[in-house]
Amino acid sequence: MVHDMIELEKVGRPAVALVSGRFEEDAVASSRAFGMPDLQWVIVPRIYRNLEPDLCISQTEDAIDDLIGCLTSSISERNSGIDTENTRVYEGEDRHDAILKMNDDFMLEDLGDGLLLHPPTREAVDQMLKGTCLPADHVVCDMPPGFGLATVEKIAINAVMAGAKPEHLPVVIAAVKGMSKLHKDGGKSLLMSTSPEAPLLVVNGPIGEKIGLNPKSALGPGRDNQVNTIVGRAFALCFRNIGYWYPGLMDMDTIGTTRKFIQCVAENEKMSPWDPLHVDQGFDADESTVTIFVTNGELDLQDQGNHTAEGLLRTLAYGCVFGTRSLQGGKVGIRGGAERLIFMPPDVAQPVGNQGFSKQAAKEFIHENAVGSFGHMIEYMPFEQDGGVRESRVSDDWRWLEQLTHQQRQEITMNIMDSAENCHIVVVGADRAKTACFPSSDGPYTEGIDQYLP
Repeated sequence: MVHDMIELEKVGRPAVALVSGRFEEDAVASSRAFGMPDLQWVIVPRIYRNLEPDLCISQTEDAIDDLIGCLTSSISERNSGIDTENTRVYEGEDRHDAILKMNDDFMLEDLGDGLLLHPPTREAVDQMLKGTCLPADHVVCDMPPGFGLATVEKIAINAVMAGAKPEHLPVVIAAVKGMSKLHKDGGKSLLMSTSPEAPLLVVNGPIGEKIGLNPKSALGPGRDNQVNTIVGRAFALCFRNIGYWYPGLMDMDTIGTTRKFIQCVAENEKMSPWDPLHVDQGFDADESTVTIFVTNGELDLQDQGNHTAEGLLRTLAYGCVFGTRSLQGGKVGIRGGAERLIFMPPDVAQPVGNQGFSKQAAKEFIHENAVGSFGHMIEYMPFEQDGGVRESRVSDDWRWLEQLTHQQRQEITMNIMDSAENCHIVVVGADRAKTACFPSSDGPYTEGIDQYLP
C-alpha cells in the first residue's frame, strides 16, 4: 500500500494511504525505505481485505475528515531513531555476563532472532573479513526489502553474531547479492507479504563439502546441520539488520513460519543421476554457487512402495496439487499457475534417472500429471463481493467463469503449474523415498561464490 501511494506521488498525484492499526510501524519503515519519509496516512481499525462491505464503508466514512486534513497539510520526515554510528560497550561481572547484557539490549531493539548472539567485537569482525577478497567498505548491494546498503563489513558483523566462521562469509555475501537480484524488485513484494514467504538457500559446487554443508537430512537441527544452520542464520540476520526485514515492520506475516529461521543446504550431487542445479542455471560443475528460492510452505510427499519411475513421479505429481492459481492474468502474460520446488531424495531420483528419465523429462511428467480441480484452485478469489461489487483483480480473460455454476467450476480440471519450467528439482536427502515439496515464487536466482573467496 505505502509503495503504491509513493508511486502515485512520483507521477504528481497526491496520495494518502489508509493503514490498519497493526501496519502503522510498517508504514513508517516502508515510507523511509522507499524514499518518501513524509508520506501521510490515516489509521483505520480493520484491514479491508475480507471485511464486510458495510464495515468497509463505515470505517472509510469515519476517516474522511482525516483524509482531507492529510491532503491539505504536510509533515516532517520520519527518522528511524537508530544509532548507526557509535560503538557500544557492555560491561558485567565477567565476559559471560557482559554478553548476556548485550543480548538483552539487542533483543529489546529487535536486532536478533530470539537466540543467543555472539558479540561482534572489532577483533571478531576483522577476523571474519579475512574470509573474503573484498574490502570492508565495498557495497555488495542495497538489500531488500528495506534496501539498506549491504557493505562487506555489515555482512561480516551479522555473520559474527550468527556464529559463522570466515570460510562461511563468501556464501553469505553471495546469498545477499543474489537476493538483491531476485525478481525485478529483489523479492520485495513477496517478503513484505502477509503470507509466510521465506528464502531458502541451495549451495552447489566444491565449497559445500569444503565448509561442511550437509546434503542429506539437511533441514533439521543438530551436529550434522551445524554449518547449514549457521550460514542460514547469518543470511537471516543480514536480512533483518541490513534489509530491515523485522516482524511487524517490513515483515507483516499473519501467522509466521519456522522457515524464517532461514536454512542453507547443499545439493546431494554425489547421489544424483543428473547434472546439479547450478549447471542447469548456466554455471560450470566445478564452480561454487548459491541459489535463492522464496518458498511459502512445505509438504512431505511419502512413497510406500513404488519402484518404477512412473509410479514414483505420479506420487510427486499428485502431491504437488494444492494451493491456488491466480486469476489476475490471462492467455497473454501472467498465466497464473503455481511454482514448485522439489527436494528429491536419492531413493527417488536414482530409480527415476536410471530408468531413462532426464531431469527435464521428470519435470515434464510431473507437470502433465499435477492436475486438479480448477474450482478448488480459484475458490479463494470470489468473482464479486456482497452487493454485486466485482472483484477488480480478476482478469477479463477469466470472466467467462462467472457464467458457470459452482459445481461446474469444480469439475474443470487444470494443471497446477503452467509448464515444466515451473518445477524445480534439487536432489537433497538421506535414505528413504520421502520428498519435500515447497510452493515457491517465480524462478530462483543463482549467484557465483568463487568471486568472493579470499
